[in-house]
Amino acid sequence: MRAISSAMIGMAVAATGCASMGTYPSQTYTPNSGANADIQGVLHLRNAFLLDGADPDSPSPQLALYAVLINSGSRPARLDRITVDGGGSVQLAGPITLPPNQPVGTGDRPIGTVSGVRSATVPMTFAFSGAAPVRVNVPVQLRAGQYANLPAAPPPTG
Repeated sequence: MRAISSAMIGMAVAATGCASMGTYPSQTYTPNSGANADIQGVLHLRNAFLLDGADPDSPSPQLALYAVLINSGSRPARLDRITVDGGGSVQLAGPITLPPNQPVGTGDRPIGTVSGVRSATVPMTFAFSGAAPVRVNVPVQLRAGQYANLPAAPPPTG
């Protein structure tokens, strides 16, 4: 008798748990394949990657740098510079100001170009005004699949 009671209680608990699972809102998780970092809990670097050509045997001399930058603080911030650890150079598309609570770098416009690198992952340091610099390993993506139609370089400024 005790075994039957235990089994019935177990089934009731399981049924209640299954029935309540449908009451939670569903959230879509969209992972990214780029580098991510948080700087002092206020500045956020999301999905930073370099875009190369479609042929891995013929690396491009310049790679487009894509990233989304978010300032969750109450005052504007600025991306001062990006350096490539171990050689290479970065040319930003222009001054990059981060207004509070407005993502910068969304869409299909690179934030800069990188030259002088030849590896699948590039260590880069992002330096923001008034914040400690952050070093991340930025992956290089081939121009294929979801990256096939992205521009290879930022539009000219001025």
